[in-house]
Amino acid sequence: LLARADDLQYDMWALAGATAGRPLSALAFFLFQRQGLLKHFRIKPLKIIRLLRAIEAGYSSENPYHNATHAADVLRTTHVLAHAAGVTVHHVDTLGLMALYFSAIIHDFGHPGLTGDFLVATSHPLALRYNDRSPLENHHASAAFTLMAERPELDAFEGLSREQRIAFRKQVVELVMGTDMKQHFALLSQFTNAAAAVPAPPPLPPADESQRLLALQICLKVADIGHLAGTLPVHKRWLGVLEEEFFRQGDKEREAGLPISPLFDRAKQGVSKSQVGFFEFVALPLV
Repeated sequence: LLARADDLQYDMWALAGATAGRPLSALAFFLFQRQGLLKHFRIKPLKIIRLLRAIEAGYSSENPYHNATHAADVLRTTHVLAHAAGVTVHHVDTLGLMALYFSAIIHDFGHPGLTGDFLVATSHPLALRYNDRSPLENHHASAAFTLMAERPELDAFEGLSREQRIAFRKQVVELVMGTDMKQHFALLSQFTNAAAAVPAPPPLPPADESQRLLALQICLKVADIGHLAGTLPVHKRWLGVLEEEFFRQGDKEREAGLPISPLFDRAKQGVSKSQVGFFEFVALPLV
């Protein structure tokens, strides 16, 4: 299964089953090793394994969708897109590639299975902590780096120089923050304008740092909804668990006397009935 990690279409559920529920740590270690990141940055194998296992444990298995299997799927799709689109040639050096991978690994770390809007509406501690601004994305990045800071035995990046650590953290934070769907259309507009000014393929180096970062943010965003490009059975399975997670929030909204979010009401049609619009307005403009 790991040998097919470069395939465009992939069944991450199969890897989850083969690894006894540890697809994220298995895939991440495989990619870090195969891409030469362990050797290049002198990362201790045991330490990175411990870190990856700890991060994987931070993804709630109670979440139907936002769990470690989803994170593994996003990591693999990020890897495939980065190489297929030439991102690894023009947009990242070795440190940047590791930052891109790590961003995918932690992009939903500690996800509560609820939307940011719900957290804000209920004055959830995460919303209060981050002043209602991207509470989920702030939490994912902050919790991951806090984990390594509070548990030095998990700091697999201890061998990086001070300058490398600063650059690595900055890239990871920016990429994770870019996954906030509230920023989707703003990022898409920036990307569309930037792409219009670039000649047709082959891809060229980015004009500046902002364009480089934008390309990486789009890469991760596309990977975050990558199951749309999967085989129909795999996509339908992802859609089913996403719908169930949304319905669970709708149940909580009903119990709290809050307006039920669109597509979150079990008594009505869910996201499985709105895929045409999602493809047209969200997914296809990214490709």
